[in-house]
Amino acid sequence: FWKPELFFSELEGVLATRVGYTGGDSPAPTYDSVCDGDGHTEAIRVVFDPTVLPYDTLLAHFFDVSGTRAFKARPKAQYKSAVWVVDETQRAAVEASIARLSAAIGDDGAVVTEVLDFKSWADAEERHQNYMRK
Repeated sequence: FWKPELFFSELEGVLATRVGYTGGDSPAPTYDSVCDGDGHTEAIRVVFDPTVLPYDTLLAHFFDVSGTRAFKARPKAQYKSAVWVVDETQRAAVEASIARLSAAIGDDGAVVTEVLDFKSWADAEERHQNYMRK
């Protein structure tokens, strides 16, 4: 999650980024617990100004850098490709982006990015924040 955080932090319209853990049930995930398979995924939280960076454009950047097919064979939740949505508008936008990308890919492979409801977030340890700038 370090390189994508750097990428997103440099986009015009991004106000803040944090790396952390989401998608699991543990109330206090740590890097070690995530690596041990607690069900959380390493993720990036992006705060953005939609008047400068529309959500569809943010999604296009996500799909450009996320390796939407690269992690298909990885069994660990830690590395899955996913977008956690907060409402149905976001869900529809992500699903439309996936449909467009799938059509463009054709028979070369399916987009494996999951669309999931956002439930909880835990910031990663401080040593992981802005890691690529250290």
